[in-house]
Amino acid sequence: MNLDRFDALKEGQSAKLNRTFTAEDVREWCELCQLDQDWPGVPEPLIAGLFSCLLGEDLPGHGTNYLKQAMTFHTAADTSEALQASVTISRLRRDKALVNLTTVCTGRDGRLICDGEALVLFQH
Repeated sequence: MNLDRFDALKEGQSAKLNRTFTAEDVREWCELCQLDQDWPGVPEPLIAGLFSCLLGEDLPGHGTNYLKQAMTFHTAADTSEALQASVTISRLRRDKALVNLTTVCTGRDGRLICDGEALVLFQH
């Protein structure tokens, strides 16, 4: 089994993504979910999507299969608030091509929106 790309990964390696969700983004999400109500702040699934984007596009990257995600939300994110999502490799298991990552999303002034963990299967 060729794991050259996996072997290039290192514990502590991280990737970040910045995003600001507008009131229009939230309205469109509510419409897509067929919700007939206004949503206060940024819905948690939109924040979770930031981690999905990072894992699939940046770290570990293309071919990653999401196996597990756990998140704890500490406060709500406001629309029009600059958010930063980050993923950091916390463990590599070469024998199974598994990557554990810590996940963190912060808002204005670095306030903690949510944190958690993700487990992905690295496809080679």
